[in-house]
Amino acid sequence: MGFGILPNEIMANLGTKKHLGVHTELLSDGLINLMKLGVIDNSRKMLNRGKTIATFCMGKREAYEYIHDNPSISFRTIDYTNDPLVIAQEDNMVAINSALEIDLTGQATSESIGSIFYSGIGGHQDFMRGAIMARNGKTILTLQATALDGSVSRIVPVLSEAAGVTLNRGDVRYVVTEFGIAYLHGKTIRERAMDLIAIAHPKFRPWLLEEAKKRGLIYRDQAFIPGEKGEYREYLEAYRTTAGGLHILYRPFKISDEPLYKDFVYALSDVSIYRRFFSGRLDMPHERIQDMVIVDYSKEMAICAVIAQDKKEVIVGVGRYYIDESSHSAEIAFAVRDAYQRKGIGSGLLAYLTYLAKRQGLLGFTAEVLSSNEPMLHTFAKGGFDISKKLESGIYKLELAFKD
Repeated sequence: MGFGILPNEIMANLGTKKHLGVHTELLSDGLINLMKLGVIDNSRKMLNRGKTIATFCMGKREAYEYIHDNPSISFRTIDYTNDPLVIAQEDNMVAINSALEIDLTGQATSESIGSIFYSGIGGHQDFMRGAIMARNGKTILTLQATALDGSVSRIVPVLSEAAGVTLNRGDVRYVVTEFGIAYLHGKTIRERAMDLIAIAHPKFRPWLLEEAKKRGLIYRDQAFIPGEKGEYREYLEAYRTTAGGLHILYRPFKISDEPLYKDFVYALSDVSIYRRFFSGRLDMPHERIQDMVIVDYSKEMAICAVIAQDKKEVIVGVGRYYIDESSHSAEIAFAVRDAYQRKGIGSGLLAYLTYLAKRQGLLGFTAEVLSSNEPMLHTFAKGGFDISKKLESGIYKLELAFKD
């Protein structure tokens, strides 16, 4: 854990955790506060169990008073604390560091602003590489999205000229800004660029997209909706647990969701695809997929149901509606990955989309459903609508009026 505002903010939010252990170069006020609270007891460490390991301390006077003759703290030389092979022996090791700048491929600097040195490299590389080698280890790079009162983006197309590369592309797994989290491990350059653009400050995203296109990092026809109507709406994220105990995150689409959505569509069976799209097996080229994940929230709403699987997000359901301003209603459609059908995900999507539509002042939904699609008809029937329907050529045309 590094030094500064961001690490202290992180530690201030760990007060409800238990049995944390510390192996660090720097022992700071934030870590000492957690020790006082009993959050850090080092009882489950693989090495030096029961002891906090550090090289030096920097903090307030109270911190030095606490560490004085404290048998639970052991100061070791830096050739031990910063040895990646020692760090790697700690299971579940998490290394959190900050950066001054990161480029769209994942290279980061924490030591210089262009040719001007800001600091030494410290233990950044040691702990990031040690954590990667640890069993279930994680590396997290944190940075504010902007600098100089919001006039400069810290996420950039390329690092500033003469900036030192403190962390290379392989060192960084998670990148966190105030606008979200990007998971870079195992991603292509295009996926990395889109993930990082998605967590940049919104006012810099159009610039980053254009620069990424010029450099061949992303598709040259990559779509983007500028302004507020295309911004990711974090406040629409909602966590739910199904009756079967499945933890679901319902959230809007991100501009970086193209690979996730492609995996979702290709995981659907022929039957599910026919029920959703009224056609056989679909090809999903980039041009078509981006139309589904780049959302204009002034005209439509799109929500995906996401679960965590092997440290990655997996889309298990998608629901969307398209607004018809003339009737104050919206056409709705959704689909659920076959392996997760009949688990309450479709009903959850419908309930959440209904809630959002009511907030927008809509009066109801319309939908077209194959007469053979009994699961979908059943989901709508128990959705709490006043329903009128008409059968034409094997397709039910439904009007789903909201109840007060």
